[in-house]
Amino acid sequence: MEVEIGSRAVELIARRVADLLQPELAPKARRRLVDAAALAEELGVERDWVYAHADQLGAVRLGGPRGRLRFDPDAVTESMTEGGRPPSIAPASSSTRPPRAAARKPSAQQLRSAGKQVAERRANAARPDTGR
Repeated sequence: MEVEIGSRAVELIARRVADLLQPELAPKARRRLVDAAALAEELGVERDWVYAHADQLGAVRLGGPRGRLRFDPDAVTESMTEGGRPPSIAPASSSTRPPRAAARKPSAQQLRSAGKQVAERRANAARPDTGR
């Protein structure tokens, strides 16, 4: 059984295949990596907490086994907003913080909400000032 395909159909198929392959062929955006202090500030936690949960936060070690740790804040935020299971976030210390025994760990919903807020702040910071 032989099937003939017209040039119009071939063109449509080629365009569809190109559309499907474009994300794979497009150059990947460079990841923005930040240190533990910057990530801690963005998440509102202590730097020591970030180091303690480095593996769960997807830390990247630069310069070998004893190299500096860097984090992709977009990946951390994404895991928090997509209902991933990031480690429980303890609040950054402040003079009004309750004693450790009385502090409650945030729920998964609170973590997702915090992740969305961080993502919104980033989006707003990336927008050009409209001069208001």
